[in-house]
Amino acid sequence: MTNTTTLLRKDAPVESTWDAASVFPSWDAWQAEFEALQADLPSLTAFAGRLGEGPAKVATWLEASSAFRRRALRLQLYPYMHTVVDTDDVAAKGKLGQASGLMGQFSAATAFAEPELMELGDTLREWAQREPGLAVYAHYFDDLLRQKAHRRSGEVEEILGMLSDPFRTAFQTFSELTNSDLKFADAVDSQGAAHPVRQTTLPPTGIQDSDRTRRRTAWESFSDGHIAMQNTLASNYIGHVKQSVFNARVRGYDSVLASMLEPFNTPLSVFHTLLKTFQQHLPVWHRYWEAKRRILGVETIHPYDIWAPMATEPVQVDYRQAVAWLIESLRPLGQEYTDVLARACGEERWVDWAPNAGKRQGAQSLRAKNVHPFLWLSYQSDLPSASFLAHELGHSMHSHFSDSNQPELYSDYSMTAAETASNFNQALLRAYLLAEKPNDANFQLALIDEAMITFHRYFFIMPTLARFELAVYTQAEKSQPLTAHFFNDLCADLFAEGYGDALNDDRTRTASTWSQFLHLYMPYYTFQYSVGISAAHAIAEGIQAGVDGAAERYRQFLSAGSSLYPKELFAMAGVDLTSPAPVEKTFGVLAGMVERLERLAG
Repeated sequence: MTNTTTLLRKDAPVESTWDAASVFPSWDAWQAEFEALQADLPSLTAFAGRLGEGPAKVATWLEASSAFRRRALRLQLYPYMHTVVDTDDVAAKGKLGQASGLMGQFSAATAFAEPELMELGDTLREWAQREPGLAVYAHYFDDLLRQKAHRRSGEVEEILGMLSDPFRTAFQTFSELTNSDLKFADAVDSQGAAHPVRQTTLPPTGIQDSDRTRRRTAWESFSDGHIAMQNTLASNYIGHVKQSVFNARVRGYDSVLASMLEPFNTPLSVFHTLLKTFQQHLPVWHRYWEAKRRILGVETIHPYDIWAPMATEPVQVDYRQAVAWLIESLRPLGQEYTDVLARACGEERWVDWAPNAGKRQGAQSLRAKNVHPFLWLSYQSDLPSASFLAHELGHSMHSHFSDSNQPELYSDYSMTAAETASNFNQALLRAYLLAEKPNDANFQLALIDEAMITFHRYFFIMPTLARFELAVYTQAEKSQPLTAHFFNDLCADLFAEGYGDALNDDRTRTASTWSQFLHLYMPYYTFQYSVGISAAHAIAEGIQAGVDGAAERYRQFLSAGSSLYPKELFAMAGVDLTSPAPVEKTFGVLAGMVERLERLAG
């Protein structure tokens, strides 16, 4: 949903907006580049059938395709930036559709390449040793040949490339339905005043208010709105699930989970270890519900109380203060890191933080090649906003270091690595602030509020949704029926286990949680948040303890992109993804927050 502030976009102070002109100076320049890329597309198809001619041809191909992709991603970034800050910009939406279509054409036009390279087999490895221009791609070739069994002929790959755009329909339909078309009844506060409820995924507007009646009616309205559309939402999600199963089967994977992890050479045990360890530590969450109930002074705690503020007074944090705190908290990473961060939040204007009318809710880091990253949020001058800023800057700094140190082919990184960088920034900021004002009870409660909302999202909701996905995809892979009723019962059961006896649940409304998350339209993305926050706290622990070389290893982690497999990448940073240890360490951090809260509750 759009932001409800009365500040018009055109009136937002320049320093609070990002520098979109650094991407393209005008729409005319964008259109010229779009036409140039369309004209250049046939030059890529000219390589078809010729990659076996020798190492020089392969080197030329990789350079040409990478250069085209960099340009196309930049082309896609510019209209997307406009639609984010102004959801009524119809022209930008049209341009974004053009750019997305071009990316689909690029996928189809280049689909021949990897099957051809795979046919070369060990010859590729020999060429990487002989041709200086190919040496850097040795890991890429090894990775490609490792996945040979899951690649299809050039003709089939071309068709699959053409399907990538129409297969995004379910994702787009969910986004349009929930962000634009879905309406909610007003919430009502304890004085009888009405308040609009708007889409923000979770928590919805008003659920963080100190007025309990408003929290309850906002949560009920938000849930009821999704329940009213549950059959449409279920039909849309079923379509997405079937598409995912199709993709996995056509590529010869045993499951959708395997199709998401094996391309990254990530053992399936990483997923199952996380869920097993999460279930074992659910009593920590049960303790938290009880401690929060005591702090709030209520007889029973309900789902709508999860986001209730515990601090008696909100802590005001303006944007510049948040940036200053973040820079100080990240000093252990060195001068280069903090200097880039300062420029990003200052003169280079990576951040669009003005809460203007028409701006989307939420926050996001954007990246494209040949230009620095960008991020957007609606900064509200409070601790949660400072934390969101830290999170998204973690993504952006990761992109900066990866893009600065890797060729285009390696500049992307896994979802797990992405969520590690973002949560790492929050972990260090939080630790810094806890130490800054140890005797300010209100500040401590406000900080615990922020921390527990973050943990609740990434370390409670996301692993619970991952368990939901596993059950759904298992059902689909066995050709068993999927229905809204199945989704509701499954979701309600999983959340009931997480709430235990400490929280008084509203099963019918909690059951609708599956229908509220766009994340489910990215198969098994949910668990990556939990692995990421676990790795982040494990790495942060070493750096905070002053472990020799820990900060340098983390900078190498940020700079490596996809030049290593995730398991090797995390090992370099001192984290074993297959072990329960990182998850257990993070539950230790969570338990420490609960203990602080229990002491404050007396």
